[in-house]
Amino acid sequence: MMAQAAAPGGAPTALLPMAPSTAHPVVAVGPVFLDVIMTGLSHAPRPGEEQWVSGCALMPGGAANQGVALARLGLPTALLCYLGTDAAGTLVRSMLEREHIDLGWTDAVEQQNVTTSLAFDGDRAMTTVGRDDAPSLAAFAQASTVPSAVVTDQRAVTADAAILTAWRSDNPRPCVVSDVGWDPAGAWDPADLARLDLVDVFTPNEGEATRYTRTTTAEQAACALAERVPLAVITRGGHGVVACDGSTLVTLPATPVRPVDTTGAGDSFTAGLVWALSHGLGLRAALSAGCLTASCTLGRPGGSANAPTLTEVAAHADSLDLSDDYDLTLLDLINRTTNSTNR
Repeated sequence: MMAQAAAPGGAPTALLPMAPSTAHPVVAVGPVFLDVIMTGLSHAPRPGEEQWVSGCALMPGGAANQGVALARLGLPTALLCYLGTDAAGTLVRSMLEREHIDLGWTDAVEQQNVTTSLAFDGDRAMTTVGRDDAPSLAAFAQASTVPSAVVTDQRAVTADAAILTAWRSDNPRPCVVSDVGWDPAGAWDPADLARLDLVDVFTPNEGEATRYTRTTTAEQAACALAERVPLAVITRGGHGVVACDGSTLVTLPATPVRPVDTTGAGDSFTAGLVWALSHGLGLRAALSAGCLTASCTLGRPGGSANAPTLTEVAAHADSLDLSDDYDLTLLDLINRTTNSTNR
């Protein structure tokens, strides 16, 4: 069960026992891509056809979506990934350095991962070249650097199980935030989730959650997963979010924003959620922060390039006619944080 959150501005919740800092950063783990995002398609691509579109954006993607989103919210952030030494990799590195992300833990490879994303009909289709893995957390362990939070997926959690297990015996210890990838084989093997025992916050989407739990609704899936993790958060795209901490089930509708491109929205949601938990906000307020941070990215093409700052999240929230289900405690916290930074 999730511990009761402290008052805004107070000590972090039990899920994030360490406040993020340079010595204990939030670490985003996973493959990083150079994203080439095309928007304004009138239909899906057709063989032999050249379709001219209205927009294109170039930015880091993959785990970089989470890294940039976390950094723009003011959290000390590091990336654990492979970066290419080719022209594409040099471009990605320069973009990430401008975001003040710690790249000292990255490993060099010859070829940068590249993804072309085509946005149409409120969704996207992607074509990718490169590798789909990341370095292990061994470098952090060897340097005796314990992150405040590790944001990753189940595959990396399984690969780093020994290190995460050792860290869990420390006090304080990292908060592990994990999602799980889509299973293209359609097996939805429960063994894929075998290391949920090392996870504090699990954030699958509705399709993944219901298939892995053999349930029919997001609410049922959240309750089932909350028996295995302190906090289960099920993202539902245009239908909002459902979460369960073992004792409380919370549902939030989506914000009233028409999506132009959904790239990076889930990563921004996670960043907003982590930011809120690190500042001691309660469950509904933390989910509201995640939804509003994600919503900021939907109105323009692109993923990491659209990750908002705290000031932008606050302005966005003020501009919307939000359901009473939203807890906007984050606005007071953002104002205090911004005013303190400006002094």
